[in-house]
Amino acid sequence: MTDVQLQSATPAQIVMATKDAFTKVGVLEEQFNREAGFAIQAFRQNPYLASMDKQSIRDAVVNVALTGLTLNPELKLGYLIPYKGKLFFRSSYMGKREILLRSGMVKDIWCELVFSNDLFHVEAGTDRGIVHKPKYFEDRGTLVGGYWCAILQNGERPFGVMAKAEIDAISQRSESVKSGKSSPWLSDYNEMAKKTLINRAFKSLPKTGISDDCLRAIEADSDLDNREIEDIVNREQEDDPLADDAPYAEEVMTHPESDNGADELKL
Repeated sequence: MTDVQLQSATPAQIVMATKDAFTKVGVLEEQFNREAGFAIQAFRQNPYLASMDKQSIRDAVVNVALTGLTLNPELKLGYLIPYKGKLFFRSSYMGKREILLRSGMVKDIWCELVFSNDLFHVEAGTDRGIVHKPKYFEDRGTLVGGYWCAILQNGERPFGVMAKAEIDAISQRSESVKSGKSSPWLSDYNEMAKKTLINRAFKSLPKTGISDDCLRAIEADSDLDNREIEDIVNREQEDDPLADDAPYAEEVMTHPESDNGADELKL
């Protein structure tokens, strides 16, 4: 698809034109058709996505192929989200975990939240480790933090710990939280906290085994995070922190039961 054709294309046509990118990474035609269906469904359910820059729509769908993830709303591995007039593919906590597992760099990786009534102990020094005994069937108290752990192929077990204050500092980078609007940090705090932990793990672990194309796609995701943070810093003294695109990136997660405006979208 040429640049001229791209600018006049509908979202569905742009999605279908990404087939070569999926084929290059080994995706079969049946798999591509299924993934294209998920993408087109996202546009139907949220017509706002179709107003984004046409090139960014193509790039976002291509990044689904490069990461090897899926837009399947049931799996929740990643989402198409708008930001400042452009569309991005953002991997979720489970999506980044899937990338690390599939790369072969880790045998396993997981995150846990810690509550005040849990037994929790971190051992530093030469014999580092974590002891965590959650009280699943009792009052666990208030959230105090969380941690991630991984098992590498060489047997090493790196881990990282974040206090709730650190997690909350990340949440305050969200424009929706700063403005008091609805946000996943308010409706799904625990899951967003785990996403923060897996993001910390992703930055800490070596990326051996992950393709350059996949890393570039993930870097685009990280670049979006960085730009959001810069915007928040620049807007701290402004009266209207949401003067740009709405809804904000975090809020655009497809809800199958919602089809508002679908009839108005030319696909």
